[in-house]
Amino acid sequence: MSTVPGTSVADSLPDRIRLDRRYDVERLRKDVDLIVSSLTQPFYVYYSPVPLAAEVKTPPSHGWSEEPMLKGCSYLQEIFQSFETEITSIRLMRLESGAELQEHTDPTLDAVHREVVRLTLPIFSDDQVIFLLNGTEVPMQPGELWYMKLSERHSVHNNSPNERINMSIDVTWNAWLEDWLASNVNGHAAL
Repeated sequence: MSTVPGTSVADSLPDRIRLDRRYDVERLRKDVDLIVSSLTQPFYVYYSPVPLAAEVKTPPSHGWSEEPMLKGCSYLQEIFQSFETEITSIRLMRLESGAELQEHTDPTLDAVHREVVRLTLPIFSDDQVIFLLNGTEVPMQPGELWYMKLSERHSVHNNSPNERINMSIDVTWNAWLEDWLASNVNGHAAL
């Protein structure tokens, strides 16, 4: 991806990119089921973000196995260790059946600001869960990893009889992330 001198790859990214990583859905669901079963407070309100790590540090120095919410979740730990940037937040984002998140923006969670970028990993979802970004659907499937320009308007509609659980992974902007996003655009992963 070429950029105009004085600009960054971040300035020319599309509003959505399906990244070149695919994860084993059954292993993801097994780890998430372990987390959900260990919750002491109810997870069942219409929209529930559940933080999975108290204080996140740059891999590989972070001891993911020491996080109480992640004990026994070896596949998730493997995924987190694969990022070559600091992870600032990891959360499960649950939306119950029939619920929706109204159109909104998250002004600081994309590459444009070159600070913190949110990546989205659907885990429990189906074709009746509609994620709209700038008025068009983002066809996310379980096990896919996505970058979206969340400073732009987006909404979620769970028309499914099942709950939707996505994982949000917030990472720090760095050269590795910039190169990875650019290579995914060059590799035609943008939709």
